[in-house]
Amino acid sequence: APKAPGAPKAPGAPKAPGAPKAPGAPKAPCAPKAPGAPKPPGAPSNTTPHKINPDLCKTLTRTPKVKLPLLHWSAVKHNGGSYWKDVDMGSVLDKLDLSNFEEQFKIKVKPSMSGVAKIIKKKVDSLSLLDQNRARNAMIIQRRVALSPTDVAKCVEQTDLGELPVWAVELLHGCVPSKEESDTLLAHSEKLKEFGEAELFCFHLSKVTRYDRKLGIMHFIGTFDEQFSRLSQQVSAVKDASYAVKDSARLKKVLELILALGNYMNSGRKGLASGFKIQSLSRVSETHSGDYKFTLLHFIVKTIHANMPELVGFTMEFSKLDDAKKVALKDLVEEIQETKKNLDMVLDERDKQRDNFVIFSFYNRAQRKVKRLGEQTRQMLEGYEAVCKAFGENPKRIEPQEFFKFFSDFFFQFDKVEKELAASMSTEKKSAPGLTRETSKNLIAEAMMRHASMY
Repeated sequence: APKAPGAPKAPGAPKAPGAPKAPGAPKAPCAPKAPGAPKPPGAPSNTTPHKINPDLCKTLTRTPKVKLPLLHWSAVKHNGGSYWKDVDMGSVLDKLDLSNFEEQFKIKVKPSMSGVAKIIKKKVDSLSLLDQNRARNAMIIQRRVALSPTDVAKCVEQTDLGELPVWAVELLHGCVPSKEESDTLLAHSEKLKEFGEAELFCFHLSKVTRYDRKLGIMHFIGTFDEQFSRLSQQVSAVKDASYAVKDSARLKKVLELILALGNYMNSGRKGLASGFKIQSLSRVSETHSGDYKFTLLHFIVKTIHANMPELVGFTMEFSKLDDAKKVALKDLVEEIQETKKNLDMVLDERDKQRDNFVIFSFYNRAQRKVKRLGEQTRQMLEGYEAVCKAFGENPKRIEPQEFFKFFSDFFFQFDKVEKELAASMSTEKKSAPGLTRETSKNLIAEAMMRHASMY
């Protein structure tokens, strides 16, 4: 039969799961359960991995007034002999300034989304005149330069490399306002006080006349001495190496020896050669004797030391070759031409700024150096063309990097073989048996007898 609605439950009936607790009956934290109280059937388990010391809970009588971060630790189980059994946390906390502790460790409340939206909207409004990526780059550059927009503009206007060093000029090259950006900023100049950091920076730069051109001049002035020194060294290296190879009498004797031996080896099988390509120099150290114990280069080195002592040490004449074989002549000439164009640009700016002492003094000094470099370049090209043609090469088709490397590699192999032979001779001398005292006496006696027999 169905149970009548509203009928009271039978005594001892289990409590229905999910029944709400009576309001106003908070459960005390850490309060121990009544001994022997039966656990209601079906109630959810709230047991912890370890038992809580009720006496320990009594000592912690304070709670924080703000939300603090959790300290993640591993708790120990309570037992009578625990190291922590006599801890009185209350007396410890009484000695502390908990308000200061709470102030330092409280969890800051994150701003609501509406507040964040306002901040973002304000930021977007302040950057609306420039592209966001462009504005971000402009702010990064200004902060690295560490000068106000007006000071930067003043330094560029006066080509002041004292306040604005070269590295800062290089950065500013990435922040040249385009014509469209300049027009936009100037059109809103009546709202200058509302400009963001990037807009204000680019606005002052756009007011500098010939801003991009002046930055280029500043960079050229700041790097001129270093660039001139590097170019001069490369020009000198190629010029000196060209004349050294072409005019060396001792190198010519060595090459004549190689030519004579080569024609002798090839006689009967190939026609006589009046000369050989410089690429063939590597073959000298690759041609082996019949027993493969030494090469043609070993024979040439021995021959020079035995029969041509005036040629010993001839490789010392070519100290510039290592620098010359690193030069790309085409790039070198183009860079020198670019230097002359930049100097012409400085001259044009000097005529526009008659009272700019920086530009005026730099041009007078640089013009003399560039003129001297031009004369050295002419001599270099003449010398390189002459040495290439002397060896049957086209100077327009072979770079110094390749031409001088053939000689440099040959000289390296020559010096290497020379050292090997010197070390071998030193070892042989040390291993040769010396004369004994008795042998020396016998040799002296024989010499004296021969001398006496002559009379």
